[in-house]
Amino acid sequence: MARTPVKLGLSRDQLGSFLQDFEQIKQFEKLFGTVDSIENVELNDVRLSSDGALATANEALASISRIEQLLQLLATASVPENNNSVATDYIDFHRNAPFVNTDGRAGWNPLDDTLNIGHTNGVVQQVGQETYMRVINNTGVTIPDGSAVGFAGVNGLQRIEAAPYLADGSAPNLYFLGILTQTLDDGEVGFVTIYGRVRGIDTTGTPVGEAWNVGDLLWASPSTAGGLTKVKPTAPDNVISVAAVLDVDATDGQIMVRPTITEDKYYGEFTNTTGATPLAADTAYAMEWDNVEIAKGVTIGGTNDTEVTVTEAGLYQFDVRVQFESGSSNTKIAWVWYRLNGTTDYANSSVLGSLSDNDGFLVMSNNEVFSLAAGDFIEVMWAVDDIDLEPVAVAATAFAPSAPCALLGVIQVQQ
Repeated sequence: MARTPVKLGLSRDQLGSFLQDFEQIKQFEKLFGTVDSIENVELNDVRLSSDGALATANEALASISRIEQLLQLLATASVPENNNSVATDYIDFHRNAPFVNTDGRAGWNPLDDTLNIGHTNGVVQQVGQETYMRVINNTGVTIPDGSAVGFAGVNGLQRIEAAPYLADGSAPNLYFLGILTQTLDDGEVGFVTIYGRVRGIDTTGTPVGEAWNVGDLLWASPSTAGGLTKVKPTAPDNVISVAAVLDVDATDGQIMVRPTITEDKYYGEFTNTTGATPLAADTAYAMEWDNVEIAKGVTIGGTNDTEVTVTEAGLYQFDVRVQFESGSSNTKIAWVWYRLNGTTDYANSSVLGSLSDNDGFLVMSNNEVFSLAAGDFIEVMWAVDDIDLEPVAVAATAFAPSAPCALLGVIQVQQ
């Protein structure tokens, strides 16, 4: 029984309607890729020229009913007009087939039980297990694979710019992005891993003078731009947990990236180490600060460094301690309170103390919490009803350190 040659165009769905074995379906797909037509099909003689591609064809077509089904499908099959897209309900990936990663290719990864997607420059993404951000390097230098990077701006193409991140407190925590998963030349666009594995990097710790082990937690380095460290930083450095070491190797190490990024909380500690002199009784004075013990996001300024300014809005706790000395034996009273932006005294913020001992000391503390806007400043105000009572600093002795005239601690308790 002769048949008119027909153009092949069977989809996997069509083949699956009469073939149940996956290997047979693949063999037919190979056949359709090499045979342009089928001619002279006899009921008892199937002659298909495919150079051995159909090793199981005779077994698959042993049934006459299956031959007839196949011929009917061949006669009615259509080829898509553009030959580029075929509608389908699903795609099966062979779970153990030989597979080489390359750009634009997807294939099954049995080790991670997911799909691999090949990107440019050898980047391979494990679907559902890795998340990338696409960035551009405009630093003027090459950024190595495995570098910790942070936000450095936005270029004219609406692309995030990345630069090596240094966790020394100079940039906010929220600027941290993740770990480069490729070497990124200047001007090049590439991938930053913000969640998932980064492979093929040095995980010995040697470049930063450390010895890393499997399971070590890594933090953004405050001393090496783009580096990581297993030593947890402390204030005023940024504290950003970045990754864990999965495999230790100088060239083929692995880390699991999962940055834990919190908003910065700001703080400061300031002292007056010289003392202050009241020119008149019952007169308000602003405490001057001549030393910064530690600070981040809180500064001192103003005409006489009396203004304690917060750079970011938030809820702040102020704790001040002022040390007074008496110059006479009559009873004297001191006040300490807080003033906002140079004009507004906080209601109910005063504390009072009295002293009558000649050469005696009075130490007064005042603790308050304020909701401040960015740029607001607080002044610590003080007054006495007798100029024989004044804030003083005491020098160090052989057995004790010096005592400042005043000490102020500022801590942001809520952003």
